[in-house]
Amino acid sequence: MNRLLWTALALPIASIVAGVAAAQPTPVSAPGSGQTLQTERGELYDFHPKAFVKKFGHEEYRIWTSPFRASSYDTHTVKKYVVPFAIIAGALIATDTRTADALPNTEDQTVWSGRVSQIGAAYTLAGFSGATALVGHLVGNDHAVEAGLLALEALAHTQVVVFGVKQITNRSRPDRNDNVAGFWKGGDSFPSGHAASAFSVAAVFAYEYREHIAVPITAYAIAGAVSASRLGARRHWFSDVFVGGSTGFLLGRYVYRKHHDPSLPGSAVRRSGLRPPEISIAANGVAAMWRW
Repeated sequence: MNRLLWTALALPIASIVAGVAAAQPTPVSAPGSGQTLQTERGELYDFHPKAFVKKFGHEEYRIWTSPFRASSYDTHTVKKYVVPFAIIAGALIATDTRTADALPNTEDQTVWSGRVSQIGAAYTLAGFSGATALVGHLVGNDHAVEAGLLALEALAHTQVVVFGVKQITNRSRPDRNDNVAGFWKGGDSFPSGHAASAFSVAAVFAYEYREHIAVPITAYAIAGAVSASRLGARRHWFSDVFVGGSTGFLLGRYVYRKHHDPSLPGSAVRRSGLRPPEISIAANGVAAMWRW
């Protein structure tokens, strides 16, 4: 009964994830031009703690209130994010104990997996991201500065969101050895913080250095290895890793789309708002077409 109840609750959690995925950056007009940019030039380089805390708090508010906004349930978002996420998460939750038993679960597996998973610890990722920003600042590379700072911000959002969901769900961990993947049992298994953290940072670097194919491949490969290691270490169920990794990826994507400076290299950020239609006139009438 507990598992069926949580499977039903997968839909509102999916809407939180979808709300982040569907969120559009707030357009800002560039001074002296009629062009609309996705971010203010210099917002990452003229740092004011008070302003950052205010922005960070506002973004957290947007993330947590996304299930209560109609835009999170438009046709595109529901089809692309909410329904697939809910179905996969529900199926994994229903089969978590079986997939956990499918592993060898030897002592060596647990020890080595625990060592690998340290790569995805928040302090490891924060150190790497901060070092990237610092080195970029020292050598005058604004692109590296942005990548490091956005990775830190994505990591910070991930810690807040994951901590909140853990406190709501209280799921027991696999290493309790009672083979019960129950929720509201006083645990902190759901979702995987290591998977979420690893994918949030990986997403930022993958978007920032998309033109260097080795960077996205390496970033996601490491994040995937960290996620798999949490299964091998018997610290998380399969569904914990899936939901954690998905949440981390979408939070990293959200931060990149919202704060990427379009004058720097990186993946193109789709402009917010409606695009003007393409008008065609033919003998049988007039047609308007939008390209997305």
